[in-house]
Amino acid sequence: MMVPANSRGRDSPSKLWIAMVVIVVVVLQIASTTGLFVYLNMSLSQVKNQGVTEELRCLGLLNALDKDRDIPEDLAQLFGEPCIKLAEGIKAYISKVTDSIISKQAFHEARAIPHSYNTSGSKFMTTVTQRPSAHLTLSTIPSCSDLSLGAQYFTPQPDLHQSCRHPVRSWANQSFGAHLHNMTLANGRLRVPQGGRYYLYSQVYFRYPSPSEGDQNSVSHQLVQCIYKKTSYLRPIQLLKGVGTKCWAPDAEYALHSVYQGGLFELQAGDEVFVSVSSPTMVYGEDSSSYFGAFRLDL
Repeated sequence: MMVPANSRGRDSPSKLWIAMVVIVVVVLQIASTTGLFVYLNMSLSQVKNQGVTEELRCLGLLNALDKDRDIPEDLAQLFGEPCIKLAEGIKAYISKVTDSIISKQAFHEARAIPHSYNTSGSKFMTTVTQRPSAHLTLSTIPSCSDLSLGAQYFTPQPDLHQSCRHPVRSWANQSFGAHLHNMTLANGRLRVPQGGRYYLYSQVYFRYPSPSEGDQNSVSHQLVQCIYKKTSYLRPIQLLKGVGTKCWAPDAEYALHSVYQGGLFELQAGDEVFVSVSSPTMVYGEDSSSYFGAFRLDL
């Protein structure tokens, strides 16, 4: 069967129109997609630039914030709460990181310094804490009847001043709080290991005897305490002297008095310092009331 020629001619224009419509639709779709893509890119770029600008403004706020100071109200209104929080968060993080770095650096430097351990062995002491120091207490006093110690303790030393010729030899570092660090103790004398300025101090507790312990020939008694240093010279050198004259009632069962003194002195390596008193029989041995000490100062 044959199709008429005029029928084929009518179908050709319709197919052409359909093809043109499809092409136009595709072109419009591509154009709209491209336009939308360009628009989104421009919007994102604008938002990004705006965000960077705001962040830079927030970072600039850090210069206006001082530690432990409140944010001025005008700055808070200018930058807004989110920016304030961001700036504070960044600053806190920077402080945390900086403190960590400083702590690690200090720890490494401390480990590089020569050190020694204390008596508990729990932590080290640097050379700063290795300065010579001592704190000694007087807990027991030998009695006159003790022939082994009493004769030495109660015998006056002739090269000392007549008001305090009895050196105190019973110092010890065994009580609570007492210590002997980088110094030596022998026969009641502290030996200085290295030259420098030392603060010397001493307190002696005097107890006037009660009637049951001995007769009170006088109701007054002079209490004298001295601190000496022994050098290469023949005679010891008196550094400090404390005097107290007390009068007590004849019927008093006891009387107590303390003499304290302290001072800063230039000492040489090998010097020895010691305490002497006027009346050794009246010295009252107690950890917290009779003590003797020294420590070096870096001045």
